[in-house]
Amino acid sequence: MKRRFKPSFHRWKEQLKDQFLELHLDLGPFRNILKNYSKEKFQTDFKAGINVALLSIPQGMAYALIAGLPVQYGLYACAISSLLGPFFQSSRYVVLGPTNATSVLLFSTYLNIQKQVDKLSTLPFVLLFVGLILILVSLFRMAGLTQYVSRTVIVGYITGASFLIIAGQLHRVLGFDLQEAYTFFDIVAQTFSRLQFTQWPSVAMGICSLGCWWWLKKRFPKIPAIAISLLLMSFVGYFSQFFHLHIEFLKPIPIASWPITLPTVNFHWFSTLASMSFALAFFAAVEGTGIARSLSNRTGEPLELNRDLFAQGIANIGCSFFSGMPVSGSLTRSALNWASKPATQLANLWSGIIMSIALLVGGPLLGYIPIPALSALVISAGLSLINPKEIKIALTATRFDLAVFVVTFIGALLTPLDFAIGLGIGASILFFLKQAGEPFFVEYTFDTEQGDLREKIKGETTVHPDISIIHIEGELFFGVSELFRSQINKILSLNPKIRVVILRMRNAHHLDATNAMAIEELHHWLTEQGKFLLISGVIRPVFRVLRNSGVLDRIGRKNVFPLIPLQPNLSTRQALIRAQELLGKKESEVKIFFESLPKK
Repeated sequence: MKRRFKPSFHRWKEQLKDQFLELHLDLGPFRNILKNYSKEKFQTDFKAGINVALLSIPQGMAYALIAGLPVQYGLYACAISSLLGPFFQSSRYVVLGPTNATSVLLFSTYLNIQKQVDKLSTLPFVLLFVGLILILVSLFRMAGLTQYVSRTVIVGYITGASFLIIAGQLHRVLGFDLQEAYTFFDIVAQTFSRLQFTQWPSVAMGICSLGCWWWLKKRFPKIPAIAISLLLMSFVGYFSQFFHLHIEFLKPIPIASWPITLPTVNFHWFSTLASMSFALAFFAAVEGTGIARSLSNRTGEPLELNRDLFAQGIANIGCSFFSGMPVSGSLTRSALNWASKPATQLANLWSGIIMSIALLVGGPLLGYIPIPALSALVISAGLSLINPKEIKIALTATRFDLAVFVVTFIGALLTPLDFAIGLGIGASILFFLKQAGEPFFVEYTFDTEQGDLREKIKGETTVHPDISIIHIEGELFFGVSELFRSQINKILSLNPKIRVVILRMRNAHHLDATNAMAIEELHHWLTEQGKFLLISGVIRPVFRVLRNSGVLDRIGRKNVFPLIPLQPNLSTRQALIRAQELLGKKESEVKIFFESLPKK
Protein backbone atom coordinates (compact mmCIF):
# COMPACT_ATOMS: atom_id res chain seq x y z
CA MET A 1 0.00 0.00 0.00
CA LYS A 2 2.83 2.34 0.87
CA ARG A 3 4.74 1.57 -2.32
CA ARG A 4 1.69 2.24 -4.47
CA PHE A 5 0.84 5.53 -2.71
CA LYS A 6 4.20 7.24 -3.21
CA PRO A 7 4.29 7.05 -7.02
CA SER A 8 0.61 8.11 -7.19
CA PHE A 9 1.21 11.09 -4.97
CA HIS A 10 4.37 12.02 -6.87
CA ARG A 11 2.55 11.75 -10.20
CA TRP A 12 -0.37 13.84 -8.89
CA LYS A 13 2.08 16.48 -7.59
CA GLU A 14 3.88 16.65 -10.93
CA GLN A 15 0.59 16.97 -12.84
CA LEU A 16 -0.54 19.77 -10.54
CA LYS A 17 2.80 21.52 -10.95
CA ASP A 18 2.65 21.22 -14.76
CA GLN A 19 -0.92 22.55 -14.79
CA PHE A 20 0.10 25.45 -12.55
CA LEU A 21 3.01 26.40 -14.79
CA GLU A 22 1.03 25.91 -17.98
CA LEU A 23 -1.91 27.97 -16.82
CA HIS A 24 -0.36 30.85 -15.00
CA LEU A 25 3.40 31.19 -14.96
CA ASP A 26 4.05 30.85 -18.67
CA LEU A 27 5.33 34.36 -19.35
CA GLY A 28 6.16 33.49 -22.95
CA PRO A 29 3.26 35.59 -24.35
CA PHE A 30 4.35 38.52 -22.18
CA ARG A 31 7.96 38.18 -23.37
CA ASN A 32 6.68 38.14 -26.95
CA ILE A 33 4.82 41.40 -26.27
CA LEU A 34 8.04 43.00 -25.02
CA LYS A 35 10.04 41.57 -27.94
CA ASN A 36 7.65 42.99 -30.54
CA TYR A 37 6.92 46.22 -28.69
CA SER A 38 7.17 49.10 -31.12
CA LYS A 39 7.06 52.86 -30.74
CA GLU A 40 3.52 52.96 -32.16
CA LYS A 41 2.32 50.35 -29.64
CA PHE A 42 3.97 52.28 -26.81
CA GLN A 43 2.23 55.51 -27.80
CA THR A 44 -1.16 53.76 -28.04
CA ASP A 45 -0.72 51.98 -24.71
CA PHE A 46 0.62 55.06 -22.92
CA LYS A 47 -2.36 57.13 -24.07
CA ALA A 48 -4.79 54.45 -22.84
CA GLY A 49 -2.81 54.25 -19.57
CA ILE A 50 -3.17 57.99 -18.97
CA ASN A 51 -6.94 57.83 -19.60
CA VAL A 52 -7.39 54.95 -17.16
CA ALA A 53 -5.13 56.54 -14.52
CA LEU A 54 -7.11 59.82 -14.62
CA LEU A 55 -10.27 57.85 -13.87
CA SER A 56 -8.65 55.43 -11.41
CA ILE A 57 -7.36 58.14 -9.05
CA PRO A 58 -10.75 59.65 -8.12
CA GLN A 59 -12.49 56.27 -8.26
CA GLY A 60 -9.86 54.70 -5.99
CA MET A 61 -10.46 57.42 -3.40
CA ALA A 62 -14.23 57.03 -3.74
CA TYR A 63 -14.15 53.26 -3.27
CA ALA A 64 -11.90 53.57 -0.22
CA LEU A 65 -14.39 56.04 1.20
CA ILE A 66 -17.22 53.55 0.54
CA ALA A 67 -15.28 50.81 2.34
CA GLY A 68 -14.66 53.09 5.33
CA LEU A 69 -10.90 53.17 4.70
CA PRO A 70 -8.43 56.05 4.32
CA VAL A 71 -8.55 57.18 0.69
CA GLN A 72 -4.94 56.21 0.02
CA TYR A 73 -5.89 52.54 0.38
CA GLY A 74 -7.96 52.77 -2.79
CA LEU A 75 -5.16 54.55 -4.62
CA TYR A 76 -2.57 51.99 -3.53
CA ALA A 77 -4.89 49.17 -4.64
CA CYS A 78 -5.41 50.72 -8.09
CA ALA A 79 -1.68 51.13 -8.59
CA ILE A 80 -0.62 47.69 -7.28
CA SER A 81 -3.27 45.77 -9.25
CA SER A 82 -2.34 47.63 -12.45
CA LEU A 83 1.35 46.88 -11.89
CA LEU A 84 0.88 43.14 -11.19
CA GLY A 85 -2.15 42.21 -13.29
CA PRO A 86 -0.69 42.62 -16.82
CA PHE A 87 1.96 39.93 -16.18
CA PHE A 88 -0.72 37.25 -15.79
CA GLN A 89 -3.90 38.53 -17.50
CA SER A 90 -5.11 37.13 -20.81
CA SER A 91 -7.18 40.22 -21.65
CA ARG A 92 -5.62 43.57 -22.57
CA TYR A 93 -8.88 45.37 -21.77
CA VAL A 94 -9.84 44.25 -18.24
CA VAL A 95 -8.55 46.69 -15.61
CA LEU A 96 -8.14 45.40 -12.06
CA GLY A 97 -8.79 47.54 -9.03
CA PRO A 98 -11.31 48.37 -6.27
CA THR A 99 -14.96 48.26 -7.30
CA ASN A 100 -18.30 49.35 -5.92
CA ALA A 101 -19.33 45.80 -5.12
CA THR A 102 -16.22 44.72 -3.23
CA SER A 103 -15.97 48.05 -1.40
CA VAL A 104 -19.53 48.07 -0.10
CA LEU A 105 -19.24 44.38 0.82
CA LEU A 106 -16.14 45.16 2.86
CA PHE A 107 -17.84 48.12 4.53
CA SER A 108 -21.01 46.19 5.37
CA THR A 109 -19.20 43.20 6.84
CA TYR A 110 -16.82 45.20 9.00
CA LEU A 111 -19.78 47.16 10.38
CA ASN A 112 -20.93 44.03 12.18
CA ILE A 113 -17.55 42.84 13.46
CA GLN A 114 -15.85 46.13 14.28
CA LYS A 115 -16.10 45.40 18.01
CA GLN A 116 -14.28 42.08 17.55
CA VAL A 117 -11.45 43.03 15.19
CA ASP A 118 -9.70 46.15 13.97
CA LYS A 119 -10.24 46.84 10.28
CA LEU A 120 -6.80 48.18 9.31
CA SER A 121 -4.86 45.50 11.17
CA THR A 122 -6.92 42.56 9.87
CA LEU A 123 -7.39 43.76 6.28
CA PRO A 124 -4.01 42.41 5.02
CA PHE A 125 -4.95 38.97 6.35
CA VAL A 126 -8.33 39.15 4.54
CA LEU A 127 -6.68 40.20 1.27
CA LEU A 128 -4.11 37.40 1.53
CA PHE A 129 -6.89 34.87 2.13
CA VAL A 130 -8.97 36.24 -0.76
CA GLY A 131 -5.98 36.07 -3.10
CA LEU A 132 -5.21 32.46 -2.14
CA ILE A 133 -8.84 31.43 -2.70
CA LEU A 134 -8.86 32.99 -6.17
CA ILE A 135 -5.57 31.30 -7.06
CA LEU A 136 -6.89 27.91 -5.95
CA VAL A 137 -10.10 28.41 -7.94
CA SER A 138 -8.09 29.24 -11.05
CA LEU A 139 -5.60 26.42 -10.45
CA PHE A 140 -8.37 23.83 -10.37
CA ARG A 141 -10.02 25.43 -13.42
CA MET A 142 -13.28 26.27 -11.68
CA ALA A 143 -13.79 29.77 -13.11
CA GLY A 144 -16.63 28.48 -15.27
CA LEU A 145 -18.71 27.78 -12.14
CA THR A 146 -19.39 31.51 -11.79
CA GLN A 147 -21.86 31.35 -14.68
CA TYR A 148 -24.24 29.34 -12.49
CA VAL A 149 -24.91 32.28 -10.20
CA SER A 150 -28.34 33.67 -10.99
CA ARG A 151 -28.28 37.13 -12.56
CA THR A 152 -31.31 37.95 -10.40
CA VAL A 153 -29.15 37.48 -7.28
CA ILE A 154 -26.56 39.89 -8.69
CA VAL A 155 -29.20 42.49 -9.56
CA GLY A 156 -30.77 42.22 -6.09
CA TYR A 157 -27.38 42.48 -4.41
CA ILE A 158 -26.21 45.45 -6.49
CA THR A 159 -29.50 47.29 -5.90
CA GLY A 160 -29.30 46.74 -2.16
CA ALA A 161 -25.62 47.71 -2.15
CA SER A 162 -26.40 50.95 -3.99
CA PHE A 163 -28.86 51.94 -1.25
CA LEU A 164 -26.19 51.20 1.35
CA ILE A 165 -23.63 53.30 -0.57
CA ILE A 166 -25.99 56.28 -0.74
CA ALA A 167 -26.99 56.02 2.93
CA GLY A 168 -23.37 55.56 4.02
CA GLN A 169 -22.17 58.74 2.29
CA LEU A 170 -25.12 61.06 2.86
CA HIS A 171 -24.00 62.16 6.35
CA ARG A 172 -20.59 63.21 4.93
CA VAL A 173 -22.33 65.52 2.47
CA LEU A 174 -24.45 66.87 5.33
CA GLY A 175 -21.28 67.57 7.29
CA PHE A 176 -21.59 65.39 10.43
CA ASP A 177 -20.44 61.97 11.67
CA LEU A 178 -22.48 58.95 12.74
CA GLN A 179 -22.10 56.67 15.71
CA GLU A 180 -22.02 52.89 15.35
CA ALA A 181 -24.51 51.69 12.72
CA TYR A 182 -24.74 48.12 11.46
CA THR A 183 -27.39 48.03 8.72
CA PHE A 184 -28.99 50.28 6.12
CA PHE A 185 -31.89 51.14 8.43
CA ASP A 186 -29.54 51.90 11.33
CA ILE A 187 -27.62 54.34 9.14
CA VAL A 188 -30.81 56.01 7.84
CA ALA A 189 -32.29 56.30 11.35
CA GLN A 190 -29.12 57.90 12.75
CA THR A 191 -28.85 60.27 9.80
CA PHE A 192 -32.39 61.56 10.36
CA SER A 193 -31.86 61.85 14.11
CA ARG A 194 -28.80 64.10 13.57
CA LEU A 195 -30.17 66.38 10.85
CA GLN A 196 -29.97 69.34 13.25
CA PHE A 197 -26.17 69.14 12.97
CA THR A 198 -26.21 69.71 9.19
CA GLN A 199 -23.45 72.00 7.92
CA TRP A 200 -24.85 73.94 4.99
CA PRO A 201 -21.45 74.83 3.47
CA SER A 202 -20.83 71.06 3.15
CA VAL A 203 -24.23 70.58 1.51
CA ALA A 204 -23.50 73.40 -0.94
CA MET A 205 -20.11 71.86 -1.75
CA GLY A 206 -21.72 68.47 -2.43
CA ILE A 207 -24.42 69.97 -4.67
CA CYS A 208 -21.84 71.99 -6.62
CA SER A 209 -19.69 68.88 -7.06
CA LEU A 210 -22.63 66.90 -8.45
CA GLY A 211 -23.69 69.74 -10.71
CA CYS A 212 -20.18 70.21 -12.07
CA TRP A 213 -19.77 66.49 -12.71
CA TRP A 214 -23.16 66.23 -14.46
CA TRP A 215 -22.49 69.27 -16.69
CA LEU A 216 -19.02 68.06 -17.72
CA LYS A 217 -20.29 64.55 -18.41
CA LYS A 218 -23.10 65.81 -20.65
CA ARG A 219 -21.15 68.59 -22.39
CA PHE A 220 -17.74 66.87 -22.73
CA PRO A 221 -18.33 63.10 -22.51
CA LYS A 222 -14.74 62.19 -23.48
CA ILE A 223 -12.95 64.05 -20.68
CA PRO A 224 -12.46 62.63 -17.12
CA ALA A 225 -15.41 64.44 -15.54
CA ILE A 226 -14.86 63.05 -12.02
CA ALA A 227 -11.21 64.12 -11.84
CA ILE A 228 -11.91 67.60 -13.19
CA SER A 229 -14.87 68.04 -10.81
CA LEU A 230 -12.69 67.20 -7.81
CA LEU A 231 -9.98 69.55 -9.07
CA LEU A 232 -12.44 72.45 -9.39
CA MET A 233 -13.99 71.72 -5.98
CA SER A 234 -10.49 71.65 -4.47
CA PHE A 235 -9.96 75.23 -5.69
CA VAL A 236 -13.37 76.24 -4.30
CA GLY A 237 -12.58 74.52 -0.99
CA TYR A 238 -9.20 76.22 -0.74
CA PHE A 239 -10.69 79.72 -1.09
CA SER A 240 -13.60 78.84 1.24
CA GLN A 241 -11.11 78.55 4.10
CA PHE A 242 -10.60 82.30 3.99
CA PHE A 243 -14.28 82.72 4.90
CA HIS A 244 -13.98 80.23 7.81
CA LEU A 245 -16.64 77.91 6.39
CA HIS A 246 -16.98 74.49 8.02
CA ILE A 247 -15.83 72.01 5.35
CA GLU A 248 -13.79 68.86 6.04
CA PHE A 249 -10.88 67.85 3.80
CA LEU A 250 -9.07 64.60 3.19
CA LYS A 251 -5.90 63.87 5.12
CA PRO A 252 -2.75 64.43 3.02
CA ILE A 253 -0.19 61.69 2.38
CA PRO A 254 3.49 62.53 2.99
CA ILE A 255 5.75 62.57 -0.08
CA ALA A 256 7.28 59.18 -0.97
CA SER A 257 5.10 57.45 1.61
CA TRP A 258 3.93 53.94 0.74
CA PRO A 259 3.71 51.78 3.86
CA ILE A 260 4.33 48.03 3.70
CA THR A 261 1.73 45.96 5.56
CA LEU A 262 2.84 42.42 6.34
CA PRO A 263 -0.22 40.16 6.84
CA THR A 264 -0.46 38.74 10.34
CA VAL A 265 -1.86 35.22 10.23
CA ASN A 266 -3.94 34.96 13.37
CA PHE A 267 -6.14 31.88 13.52
CA HIS A 268 -8.32 33.54 16.16
CA TRP A 269 -9.52 35.84 13.36
CA PHE A 270 -10.31 32.97 11.03
CA SER A 271 -13.82 32.22 12.29
CA THR A 272 -14.70 35.91 12.18
CA LEU A 273 -13.13 36.80 8.85
CA ALA A 274 -13.49 33.57 6.84
CA SER A 275 -17.09 34.24 5.79
CA MET A 276 -16.22 37.73 4.55
CA SER A 277 -13.13 36.47 2.73
CA PHE A 278 -15.03 33.77 0.89
CA ALA A 279 -17.77 36.25 -0.01
CA LEU A 280 -15.21 38.77 -1.30
CA ALA A 281 -13.42 36.10 -3.33
CA PHE A 282 -16.71 34.80 -4.70
CA PHE A 283 -17.99 38.18 -5.74
CA ALA A 284 -14.62 39.25 -7.15
CA ALA A 285 -14.66 36.10 -9.29
CA VAL A 286 -18.24 36.67 -10.47
CA GLU A 287 -17.62 40.35 -11.22
CA GLY A 288 -14.24 39.81 -12.90
CA THR A 289 -15.34 36.92 -15.12
CA GLY A 290 -18.54 38.72 -16.06
CA ILE A 291 -16.61 41.77 -17.30
CA ALA A 292 -14.12 39.54 -19.15
CA ARG A 293 -16.95 37.69 -20.90
CA SER A 294 -18.65 40.96 -21.87
CA LEU A 295 -15.49 42.44 -23.40
CA SER A 296 -14.62 39.15 -25.08
CA ASN A 297 -18.04 39.13 -26.77
CA ARG A 298 -17.39 42.66 -28.06
CA THR A 299 -13.85 42.11 -29.31
CA GLY A 300 -13.80 38.43 -30.26
CA GLU A 301 -10.57 37.89 -28.32
CA PRO A 302 -10.02 34.42 -26.80
CA LEU A 303 -11.12 34.11 -23.20
CA GLU A 304 -9.00 32.50 -20.46
CA LEU A 305 -11.05 33.01 -17.32
CA ASN A 306 -8.83 30.87 -15.11
CA ARG A 307 -5.77 32.92 -16.05
CA ASP A 308 -7.65 36.16 -15.34
CA LEU A 309 -8.76 34.85 -11.94
CA PHE A 310 -5.16 33.99 -11.17
CA ALA A 311 -4.22 37.60 -11.98
CA GLN A 312 -6.93 38.80 -9.56
CA GLY A 313 -5.53 36.52 -6.87
CA ILE A 314 -1.98 37.85 -7.36
CA ALA A 315 -3.28 41.44 -7.30
CA ASN A 316 -5.12 40.88 -3.99
CA ILE A 317 -2.03 39.28 -2.44
CA GLY A 318 0.04 42.26 -3.64
CA CYS A 319 -2.48 44.63 -2.05
CA SER A 320 -2.20 42.72 1.24
CA PHE A 321 1.51 43.62 1.41
CA PHE A 322 1.25 47.21 0.16
CA SER A 323 -1.66 48.84 2.02
CA GLY A 324 -4.33 48.06 -0.56
CA MET A 325 -7.96 46.93 -0.47
CA PRO A 326 -9.91 44.16 -2.28
CA VAL A 327 -9.69 44.32 -6.08
CA SER A 328 -11.63 42.79 -8.93
CA GLY A 329 -12.36 43.60 -12.55
CA SER A 330 -13.59 47.19 -12.81
CA LEU A 331 -16.50 47.73 -15.20
CA THR A 332 -16.09 51.49 -15.74
CA ARG A 333 -12.30 51.49 -16.04
CA SER A 334 -12.33 48.41 -18.29
CA ALA A 335 -14.92 50.07 -20.53
CA LEU A 336 -12.74 53.20 -20.74
CA ASN A 337 -9.69 51.06 -21.50
CA TRP A 338 -11.59 49.27 -24.26
CA ALA A 339 -12.71 52.61 -25.73
CA SER A 340 -9.06 53.79 -25.65
CA LYS A 341 -8.08 50.79 -27.85
CA PRO A 342 -4.82 49.70 -26.18
CA ALA A 343 -2.39 47.67 -28.27
CA THR A 344 -1.25 45.28 -25.50
CA GLN A 345 -1.63 44.46 -21.79
CA LEU A 346 1.15 46.97 -21.10
CA ALA A 347 -1.45 49.75 -21.15
CA ASN A 348 -2.47 48.66 -17.64
CA LEU A 349 1.17 48.61 -16.58
CA TRP A 350 1.70 52.22 -17.75
CA SER A 351 -1.47 53.18 -15.89
CA GLY A 352 -0.05 51.65 -12.69
CA ILE A 353 3.28 53.42 -13.15
CA ILE A 354 1.55 56.78 -13.67
CA MET A 355 -0.58 56.31 -10.54
CA SER A 356 2.43 55.22 -8.49
CA ILE A 357 4.39 58.35 -9.47
CA ALA A 358 1.36 60.54 -8.74
CA LEU A 359 0.99 58.94 -5.31
CA LEU A 360 4.64 59.24 -4.34
CA VAL A 361 4.94 62.84 -5.53
CA GLY A 362 1.46 64.32 -5.17
CA GLY A 363 0.28 62.74 -1.91
CA PRO A 364 0.16 66.04 -0.01
CA LEU A 365 -2.26 67.45 -2.60
CA LEU A 366 -4.97 65.09 -1.30
CA GLY A 367 -5.36 67.42 1.65
CA TYR A 368 -7.04 69.96 -0.63
CA ILE A 369 -9.92 67.66 -1.68
CA PRO A 370 -13.19 68.42 0.19
CA ILE A 371 -14.81 65.30 1.66
CA PRO A 372 -18.40 66.47 0.83
CA ALA A 373 -17.44 66.85 -2.85
CA LEU A 374 -15.96 63.36 -3.00
CA SER A 375 -18.91 61.84 -1.07
CA ALA A 376 -21.39 63.49 -3.44
CA LEU A 377 -19.62 61.85 -6.39
CA VAL A 378 -19.76 58.51 -4.55
CA ILE A 379 -23.52 58.97 -4.15
CA SER A 380 -23.79 59.56 -7.90
CA ALA A 381 -21.89 56.29 -8.43
CA GLY A 382 -24.36 54.53 -6.13
CA LEU A 383 -27.30 55.94 -8.06
CA SER A 384 -25.78 54.76 -11.33
CA LEU A 385 -25.79 51.18 -10.02
CA ILE A 386 -29.59 51.11 -9.85
CA ASN A 387 -30.70 49.69 -13.21
CA PRO A 388 -34.49 50.05 -13.61
CA LYS A 389 -34.57 47.83 -16.73
CA GLU A 390 -32.84 44.91 -15.02
CA ILE A 391 -34.95 45.35 -11.89
CA LYS A 392 -38.14 45.28 -13.97
CA ILE A 393 -37.05 42.08 -15.73
CA ALA A 394 -36.20 40.45 -12.40
CA LEU A 395 -39.56 41.43 -10.92
CA THR A 396 -41.72 40.40 -13.88
CA ALA A 397 -40.00 37.42 -15.52
CA THR A 398 -41.21 34.65 -13.18
CA ARG A 399 -42.52 34.49 -9.64
CA PHE A 400 -39.33 32.66 -8.65
CA ASP A 401 -37.15 35.52 -9.94
CA LEU A 402 -39.38 37.96 -8.08
CA ALA A 403 -38.91 36.02 -4.85
CA VAL A 404 -35.13 35.69 -5.30
CA PHE A 405 -34.76 39.42 -6.03
CA VAL A 406 -36.84 40.43 -3.01
CA VAL A 407 -35.00 38.02 -0.68
CA THR A 408 -31.58 39.26 -1.85
CA PHE A 409 -32.55 42.94 -1.83
CA ILE A 410 -34.18 42.87 1.62
CA GLY A 411 -31.29 40.75 2.89
CA ALA A 412 -28.83 43.39 1.66
CA LEU A 413 -30.71 46.07 3.64
CA LEU A 414 -31.15 44.09 6.85
CA THR A 415 -28.01 41.92 7.07
CA PRO A 416 -24.32 42.07 6.14
CA LEU A 417 -23.84 41.79 2.40
CA ASP A 418 -21.82 38.57 2.58
CA PHE A 419 -24.81 36.93 4.30
CA ALA A 420 -27.22 38.56 1.81
CA ILE A 421 -25.32 37.03 -1.13
CA GLY A 422 -25.49 33.58 0.44
CA LEU A 423 -29.16 34.12 1.20
CA GLY A 424 -29.90 35.05 -2.41
CA ILE A 425 -27.92 32.14 -3.85
CA GLY A 426 -29.59 29.75 -1.41
CA ALA A 427 -33.04 31.04 -2.39
CA SER A 428 -32.29 30.71 -6.12
CA ILE A 429 -31.07 27.13 -5.63
CA LEU A 430 -34.13 26.19 -3.59
CA PHE A 431 -36.51 27.62 -6.17
CA PHE A 432 -34.59 25.89 -8.95
CA LEU A 433 -34.82 22.58 -7.10
CA LYS A 434 -38.53 23.15 -6.64
CA GLN A 435 -38.95 23.64 -10.38
CA ALA A 436 -36.69 20.74 -11.25
CA GLY A 437 -38.28 18.63 -8.52
CA GLU A 438 -41.63 18.31 -10.29
CA PRO A 439 -41.26 15.38 -12.67
CA PHE A 440 -44.13 14.51 -14.98
CA PHE A 441 -46.18 11.45 -13.98
CA VAL A 442 -49.01 10.17 -16.17
CA GLU A 443 -50.74 6.82 -16.57
CA TYR A 444 -50.80 5.45 -20.10
CA THR A 445 -53.24 3.07 -21.75
CA PHE A 446 -53.36 1.07 -24.96
CA ASP A 447 -54.89 2.40 -28.13
CA THR A 448 -55.90 -0.79 -29.89
CA GLU A 449 -56.91 1.03 -33.06
CA GLN A 450 -53.61 2.84 -33.49
CA GLY A 451 -51.48 0.12 -31.91
CA ASP A 452 -49.73 2.65 -29.68
CA LEU A 453 -49.72 4.20 -26.22
CA ARG A 454 -51.62 7.32 -25.28
CA GLU A 455 -52.40 9.21 -22.10
CA LYS A 456 -55.24 7.66 -20.14
CA ILE A 457 -58.38 9.76 -19.83
CA LYS A 458 -59.77 10.09 -16.31
CA GLY A 459 -62.37 7.38 -15.62
CA GLU A 460 -61.56 5.50 -18.83
CA THR A 461 -61.71 1.70 -18.83
CA THR A 462 -58.40 0.23 -19.95
CA VAL A 463 -57.87 -2.80 -22.18
CA HIS A 464 -55.73 -4.44 -19.51
CA PRO A 465 -57.07 -3.19 -16.15
CA ASP A 466 -54.59 -5.33 -14.21
CA ILE A 467 -51.58 -3.65 -15.89
CA SER A 468 -50.64 0.00 -15.30
CA ILE A 469 -48.03 1.78 -17.43
CA ILE A 470 -46.80 4.91 -15.65
CA HIS A 471 -44.79 7.33 -17.76
CA ILE A 472 -42.16 9.31 -15.81
CA GLU A 473 -40.44 12.34 -17.32
CA GLY A 474 -37.99 14.71 -15.69
CA GLU A 475 -35.07 14.87 -13.24
CA LEU A 476 -35.00 12.11 -10.63
CA PHE A 477 -32.61 13.62 -8.07
CA PHE A 478 -32.98 13.31 -4.30
CA GLY A 479 -35.37 16.25 -3.95
CA VAL A 480 -38.21 14.44 -5.77
CA SER A 481 -38.13 11.07 -4.00
CA GLU A 482 -41.17 11.80 -1.83
CA LEU A 483 -43.12 13.11 -4.83
CA PHE A 484 -42.01 10.04 -6.76
CA ARG A 485 -43.50 7.69 -4.17
CA SER A 486 -46.67 9.68 -3.49
CA GLN A 487 -47.61 10.05 -7.16
CA ILE A 488 -47.22 6.34 -7.88
CA ASN A 489 -49.15 5.39 -4.71
CA LYS A 490 -51.91 7.78 -5.75
CA ILE A 491 -52.23 6.14 -9.19
CA LEU A 492 -52.30 2.67 -7.62
CA SER A 493 -54.87 3.64 -5.00
CA LEU A 494 -57.31 4.73 -7.71
CA ASN A 495 -57.30 1.24 -9.21
CA PRO A 496 -56.84 -1.57 -6.63
CA LYS A 497 -57.13 -4.18 -9.43
CA ILE A 498 -53.65 -3.33 -10.77
CA ARG A 499 -51.29 -6.28 -10.37
CA VAL A 500 -48.37 -5.21 -12.58
CA VAL A 501 -46.82 -1.73 -12.61
CA ILE A 502 -44.61 -0.82 -15.58
CA LEU A 503 -42.49 2.30 -14.99
CA ARG A 504 -41.74 3.81 -18.40
CA MET A 505 -38.52 5.81 -17.79
CA ARG A 506 -37.17 6.64 -21.24
CA ASN A 507 -37.33 10.38 -20.46
CA ALA A 508 -36.28 10.14 -16.79
CA HIS A 509 -32.76 11.36 -16.05
CA HIS A 510 -30.17 11.63 -13.27
CA LEU A 511 -31.40 8.89 -10.99
CA ASP A 512 -29.60 9.07 -7.66
CA ALA A 513 -29.29 6.87 -4.57
CA THR A 514 -32.37 8.36 -2.86
CA ASN A 515 -34.68 7.52 -5.76
CA ALA A 516 -32.97 4.17 -6.32
CA MET A 517 -33.97 3.35 -2.73
CA ALA A 518 -37.49 4.64 -3.46
CA ILE A 519 -37.74 2.24 -6.44
CA GLU A 520 -36.53 -0.64 -4.27
CA GLU A 521 -39.09 0.23 -1.58
CA LEU A 522 -41.83 0.37 -4.21
CA HIS A 523 -40.75 -3.09 -5.45
CA HIS A 524 -40.77 -4.45 -1.89
CA TRP A 525 -44.21 -2.92 -1.16
CA LEU A 526 -45.73 -4.36 -4.36
CA THR A 527 -44.18 -7.78 -3.72
CA GLU A 528 -45.73 -7.93 -0.26
CA GLN A 529 -49.15 -7.39 -1.89
CA GLY A 530 -48.57 -10.05 -4.52
CA LYS A 531 -47.94 -7.51 -7.25
CA PHE A 532 -45.03 -6.95 -9.66
CA LEU A 533 -42.79 -4.05 -10.69
CA LEU A 534 -41.31 -3.79 -14.18
CA ILE A 535 -39.17 -0.96 -15.58
CA SER A 536 -38.91 -0.16 -19.31
CA GLY A 537 -37.02 2.34 -21.45
CA VAL A 538 -34.10 2.59 -19.01
CA ILE A 539 -31.33 4.79 -20.44
CA ARG A 540 -27.70 3.82 -19.83
CA PRO A 541 -26.88 6.20 -16.92
CA VAL A 542 -30.03 5.13 -15.04
CA PHE A 543 -29.33 1.45 -15.76
CA ARG A 544 -25.79 1.93 -14.43
CA VAL A 545 -27.09 3.37 -11.14
CA LEU A 546 -29.55 0.48 -10.73
CA ARG A 547 -26.82 -2.04 -11.43
CA ASN A 548 -24.09 -0.51 -9.26
CA SER A 549 -26.45 0.00 -6.31
CA GLY A 550 -27.68 -3.60 -6.41
CA VAL A 551 -31.31 -2.53 -6.97
CA LEU A 552 -31.25 -4.26 -10.37
CA ASP A 553 -30.51 -7.63 -8.77
CA ARG A 554 -33.23 -7.22 -6.15
CA ILE A 555 -35.87 -6.27 -8.72
CA GLY A 556 -34.65 -8.99 -11.06
CA ARG A 557 -32.73 -8.61 -14.31
CA LYS A 558 -35.70 -10.08 -16.22
CA ASN A 559 -37.92 -7.25 -14.98
CA VAL A 560 -35.80 -4.31 -16.25
CA PHE A 561 -35.70 -3.49 -19.96
CA PRO A 562 -33.09 -1.03 -21.28
CA LEU A 563 -33.96 1.49 -23.97
CA ILE A 564 -33.17 0.48 -27.55
CA PRO A 565 -32.53 3.81 -29.36
CA LEU A 566 -33.55 2.59 -32.86
CA GLN A 567 -36.77 1.11 -31.45
CA PRO A 568 -37.78 3.35 -28.51
CA ASN A 569 -41.08 1.53 -27.85
CA LEU A 570 -39.68 -1.99 -28.05
CA SER A 571 -38.60 -2.05 -24.40
CA THR A 572 -42.17 -1.25 -23.29
CA ARG A 573 -43.48 -4.01 -25.55
CA GLN A 574 -41.02 -6.43 -23.95
CA ALA A 575 -42.13 -5.29 -20.50
CA LEU A 576 -45.75 -5.85 -21.50
CA ILE A 577 -44.93 -9.38 -22.68
CA ARG A 578 -43.22 -10.03 -19.36
CA ALA A 579 -46.32 -8.70 -17.55
CA GLN A 580 -48.51 -11.11 -19.49
CA GLU A 581 -46.22 -13.97 -18.44
CA LEU A 582 -46.42 -12.97 -14.80
CA LEU A 583 -50.21 -12.82 -15.04
CA GLY A 584 -50.39 -16.18 -16.82
CA LYS A 585 -51.81 -14.73 -20.05
CA LYS A 586 -50.86 -15.48 -23.62
CA GLU A 587 -48.11 -13.48 -25.30
CA SER A 588 -50.24 -13.29 -28.46
CA GLU A 589 -52.55 -10.78 -26.74
CA VAL A 590 -49.79 -8.18 -27.00
CA LYS A 591 -50.31 -6.49 -30.36
CA ILE A 592 -48.78 -3.07 -29.80
CA PHE A 593 -45.38 -1.40 -29.55
CA PHE A 594 -43.84 -3.41 -32.35
CA GLU A 595 -41.62 -1.40 -34.65
CA SER A 596 -39.63 -2.89 -37.48
CA LEU A 597 -36.06 -1.75 -38.01
CA PRO A 598 -35.64 1.00 -40.61
CA LYS A 599 -34.84 -0.23 -44.08
CA LYS A 600 -31.29 0.33 -45.24
